[in-house]
Amino acid sequence: MTSSNKKVNGITKKNEITPSRMQNYRLHLRTITNGLEEMAKAAGRTKYTCNQLLRECYNLVDAEFHTYEQWKEQGAFVRKGQHAYLFWGKPITNEQGIRYCPIDFLFSREQVCFKEANAL
Repeated sequence: MTSSNKKVNGITKKNEITPSRMQNYRLHLRTITNGLEEMAKAAGRTKYTCNQLLRECYNLVDAEFHTYEQWKEQGAFVRKGQHAYLFWGKPITNEQGIRYCPIDFLFSREQVCFKEANAL
């Protein structure tokens, strides 16, 4: 899950994405993925991954993607107004034995700027 910071009464609090909002993201991503899979099958494509189809849909096949935190570790920051691309994460099995794919919120290199080394 991703989070954002919010100031309440002078105290910065981390806001997690609510379960219902995450369900909406999952539904949206599932709808897109199902449509892309149908189009790929109709075109005769048999070998693909969901994330490959999403990269093609986003028109960013050769783009470099990382999470917000990963870009920050590399000395970059996400430009104002940019929105994350949704991708399927690696499958996880939870405590109840249910296997699912989490959602990854990724930004491409075109959405970030690197901080100047000599900036004061």
